[in-house]
Amino acid sequence: MENKMKYATIGAVAVMVLAAVGIMALGQGGDGIDAVVIKQKGSDTMLELCQIWAEDYAAYTDEANVEIAGGGSSTGIAALINGQVDLAQASRAIKSSEIESANANDVEPVEFRVAIDGIAIITNQDNPVQVLTVEQLRGIYNGTIINWDQVGGDDRSITLYGRQSTSGTYEFFWEHVLEKENYSVEMQMLSGNSAITAAVNGDQGGIGYVGMGYADAPGINVLDLKKDEGSTAYSPLDGDAVRAGDYDLSRYLFIYSDGTPTGAIADWLDWVLTADQGQEVAVEIGFYALSDEVIAQEKAKLG
Repeated sequence: MENKMKYATIGAVAVMVLAAVGIMALGQGGDGIDAVVIKQKGSDTMLELCQIWAEDYAAYTDEANVEIAGGGSSTGIAALINGQVDLAQASRAIKSSEIESANANDVEPVEFRVAIDGIAIITNQDNPVQVLTVEQLRGIYNGTIINWDQVGGDDRSITLYGRQSTSGTYEFFWEHVLEKENYSVEMQMLSGNSAITAAVNGDQGGIGYVGMGYADAPGINVLDLKKDEGSTAYSPLDGDAVRAGDYDLSRYLFIYSDGTPTGAIADWLDWVLTADQGQEVAVEIGFYALSDEVIAQEKAKLG
């Protein structure tokens, strides 16, 4: 992941530049021809990835400028439903209630899988615990396990860090780990993955969950996870385990459009889905590429 910091800096500059030209409906292309502006918003887990995609795509073609914003998966999907953006990135699948709201607004969400992620469970680098079961993780986040010595660690209180409620990662974790039980009231809800890694870095009792693109932050451990005590433990750093679904918190990352994409939007998504273009970038910053079979399935949805 050596290129991650380089890409993060370039991506941030690109987004600021695109925000400046985004006041207009069209940007200026390299040949003096107006370039289409594509507006995309949503998942903070995917924010850096999408920013880097947008920067690399700008170097690939001057026919479109892609503006990227975060705010969370729910926020992005709501913006798509309300006609405020062309696309929404999401770290969870769209809900049936959101589809109903979209249809009521004459919006037809079309789902594209664009990368694979494994939610990483992180602790402070000085914490000796290396493996948790899903049941132990559930107990930690529902508040029934409150000390690290209950899971084989030191006698130290556990500090919970998680995402805000508009986050797709928050909802995925709530569904797949907590089994739709309430989070502990002690959990500190933070607005992004970087905030969680920073908090855990500075807290010896801390635990958090982040997307794989943020799992190489300094001062943290990435835990292995297993279904139960008798099962094999897998790491989110094991690409084969994540792609096969053996790692329990594996998931697809998505982009949603309104109807079948055509024109500039279709070209953008085609680039994102191409193995030696967008998929290669996803791998470079810590996510996992789609299989050739899935890429073919997703490209078949383009107009």
